[in-house]
Amino acid sequence: MTQDPRALLAMADKHASSARGGFSFFGAKQDKLEKAADLYTQAASVFRVQKLGREAGQTLEKAAAIQTEINEPDEAANSHIEAYKAYRKDDPSNAARVLAKAIQHYTLRGNFRRAATHQQNLAELLELEVGDIPKALEAYELAGDWFQSDNAEALANKVFLKVADLAALEGIYPKAVERYEGVARSSAGNNLMKWSLKDYFLKAGICHLANRDKIALKKALDSYVDLDPSFPSTREFQLLNDMLEADENNDAEAFADKIFQYDQMSKLDKWKTTMLLRVKNSIEAEEEDGLA
Repeated sequence: MTQDPRALLAMADKHASSARGGFSFFGAKQDKLEKAADLYTQAASVFRVQKLGREAGQTLEKAAAIQTEINEPDEAANSHIEAYKAYRKDDPSNAARVLAKAIQHYTLRGNFRRAATHQQNLAELLELEVGDIPKALEAYELAGDWFQSDNAEALANKVFLKVADLAALEGIYPKAVERYEGVARSSAGNNLMKWSLKDYFLKAGICHLANRDKIALKKALDSYVDLDPSFPSTREFQLLNDMLEADENNDAEAFADKIFQYDQMSKLDKWKTTMLLRVKNSIEAEEEDGLA
């Protein structure tokens, strides 16, 4: 039979209160607090089995507070991580708060790889559960920086691509271009990653068009060829040039036709479809302004 988590919680509270109340030898106080932390952890586990995430998170925070008090910071960080997992579905704001505490612990320890992993988890939580995109972007960027400082280039690039995708959708085009081009430079010397360069160039080019900066795109295309001499032989290079020409001619119909032709050969994903529709709408608006 599963033990009543509230009974465990009451026992833990009693041990903690007894340890702090009145005169007590240090060893006895330490033992009581350790027992209290253990009971809080047990109670939290039962709460989680019963799918009571908020109660589990609150109980794990009590365990973490005692673990901090008895100078067990690593255990406290683990409790905060478990509290984040418990809170995630029921209470994402508190999940973000306790995860940030664990991240702070790992950075103070100099464990940036682990901190970066949890920082990425925090960014995903802020994006998908809390819905705070500006804070999510900051969290993703910090995770990428920490991965990079730990020489985990592949992990850093994966996060920076997420930054670029999200920034572009939010209309922060210079940031998106910076990250796409940065990942492209990082990948250029890697034989396993070079095949992805054309996609990074295409996304960065689309961002230039969305930013209505055709001059910047022309300069960028030259730099992309310098970085990857094989790029001019790709459909992505041809599409960027075709879109640029249609845009310069204020021809939304030709722009859409070139995209349609490309899509027949290489299926466009949701991000590209969304961004290209923005560019097409901008061209149409400029066409109407020209006729007005």
